[in-house]
Amino acid sequence: MSEVLDILTLQGFDDEAAALHAALADVEQRLLGDPELVEARRVLGEAEAALKAVRADQRRLEDEVERLSDKIAPEEKRLYDGSVRNPKELSSIQHELQALTAQRGRFEDQLLEVLSKLEAATNARQAAAAKVQELEANWAKQSQQLRHDALRLNDAIARADLKREAQKAKISPRSFQMYEDLRRRKGGLAVARMQGGACTGCRVSLPDAVRRKAFSPVFVVQCPNCERILAAG
Repeated sequence: MSEVLDILTLQGFDDEAAALHAALADVEQRLLGDPELVEARRVLGEAEAALKAVRADQRRLEDEVERLSDKIAPEEKRLYDGSVRNPKELSSIQHELQALTAQRGRFEDQLLEVLSKLEAATNARQAAAAKVQELEANWAKQSQQLRHDALRLNDAIARADLKREAQKAKISPRSFQMYEDLRRRKGGLAVARMQGGACTGCRVSLPDAVRRKAFSPVFVVQCPNCERILAAG
């Protein structure tokens, strides 16, 4: 086999390794977490915070209603148990009771609104929690498969590296250095085949002398235009 074909074979191994590395990078990125699950957890956190706020309002309003009820009860007792006989004082108690009852009524109306919000907030939190639970179960399975894929890809990369080292040993240091430099500068395509008298790397027609030389197994010939190594056939 000519050295050019050895270099072309090496390029095939390097292309295989590059694809494996790209696949591994994708797997490792996906292993960082499921964006949908992250978003679902954020929504759950907001739902829990909203529910906590509504419950705090509920307790506050219930405390106000209870506080006013505790003030109203003894005044009602005084008004109706006959212990107060002075008309002026009875009128004052009655006015006080009306004010307290009206104030309690306003708090009770607010409490009814909050209880309605509480139901909606509870439902929203339950739905968000169910979504998180579903996505966590899916992620557990998915991440297990991803870890398996990562192990498989790492093994494949190790095998590809061994093949590359064995193939590299068949190539002269000078040609190998040329190949490495071209692969770096030419987007991974260091070797291009000749087809229809042109370089498939840049699509430019090749001079007859270059084509003839490229068919010789002795020489490593480069395209005069793009500098890629030319492989006959």
